Amino acid sequence: MIGHLINLDRAPERWASVSRIAAERGLAIERVPAVDGRDPEQLRQAAVAPGTALTPVEIACFESHRAAWRRIAAGEAPFGLVLEDDVFLAAGIVGFLDALPAAAAGLDLVKLNAHPRGMILHARPIAEVAGRRLLRPAQRTSDASAYVISRAFAARALELHSGYREALDLALFEPGTGARIAQVDPALAIQQRYADFRFLDEGAPKTQIQPDRAAPRPRPGALTALRREAARLWRRRLLPSSRS
Repeated sequence: MIGHLINLDRAPERWASVSRIAAERGLAIERVPAVDGRDPEQLRQAAVAPGTALTPVEIACFESHRAAWRRIAAGEAPFGLVLEDDVFLAAGIVGFLDALPAAAAGLDLVKLNAHPRGMILHARPIAEVAGRRLLRPAQRTSDASAYVISRAFAARALELHSGYREALDLALFEPGTGARIAQVDPALAIQQRYADFRFLDEGAPKTQIQPDRAAPRPRPGALTALRREAARLWRRRLLPSSRS
């Protein structure tokens, strides 16, 4: 399976870092030039809905992923790997990707990366692939820095997300689209800012593909926090048995 690595022209250090990691893992990758949110000319043809509240960088991020989907949809492989240029890849990724097509028939998206906040998942695995489980998310998820997308869904996603209004991370993994989504457990990728070790080359700039994602968010009020915690506990206790 080919990896499609989204990378800005002005961030060659990131391409060099992830290329080195991919080579060490035996993973073939192709560079997808990222749309630059600082360049109004590149944003002119964006498929974003009129009047959206998305920032130029969020629009550029979405358009960059759409460029990767176009490559995958035009190819012959049943699945394609999409990566952003700030991810570390686990040693077992190639074995997993080689075995995935036979086990993932019927899936549209397989999320490979971990997130420090964690994710609520259904208990019963969809399948086991190279010693890792594929689990259905039990909540809306985000963070599209490392995922596998089927060729068929890549084509559908280009149509589905023409006129998008949400950031890529939220729109892509929205259950309401009917997408069949799985999370790999244990994860096979992690972003630099969430890792407890450094893997990007010294001097590599912070990600500009989607820097807003790393921005601090305001803390919720006490009532909102309590409601979120109650919902989280309810899902964790009930979903594995009621949806098995």
